[in-house]
Amino acid sequence: IMVYAGGHVSGGHYNPAVTLAVWLRGRCTQAEVPGYIGSQIAAGIVAAFVVLGLKGDPNVSAQEIAVFPALIAELVGTFALTFVVLNVATAKATAGNSYYGLAIGFTVTTMAFALGPVSGGAFNPAVAVGITVMKLAKVSHLWIYLVANFGAGALAAFVFRNIHPDDV
Repeated sequence: IMVYAGGHVSGGHYNPAVTLAVWLRGRCTQAEVPGYIGSQIAAGIVAAFVVLGLKGDPNVSAQEIAVFPALIAELVGTFALTFVVLNVATAKATAGNSYYGLAIGFTVTTMAFALGPVSGGAFNPAVAVGITVMKLAKVSHLWIYLVANFGAGALAAFVFRNIHPDDV
């Protein structure tokens, strides 16, 4: 829903891994990247505090995750998300479509159901920071999300550019 709400304003960038992929793909300027990513991380932190303010201390232990499976799950899920975004929201062949938000939303939903139990299903560095602030994820695991999510965004851009070399 939020992709549709903000897509025409900012490109619907709510995910630093997507911003990285869109920049590496050539549809976002380098000058825009720090502002997008800074805003996204700040929004993740603010959202965490809003939830904590509304619900109080969740009084739960951070989810235990196995490092290698979580790294792979976050890499696969984030790659799927960023690759779908590049193909439905930035490719010449899909310009002007009205289904991009559905494709993106269904990708996030599918990855969350399929891989969420393995890693927590962040697929977004800003979400990873938010769940860490909320103590739903361990600070010592934050690197897993950051490496996998940003790595997947870069990989998706590389794959997109190699599959669609003329789509610049």
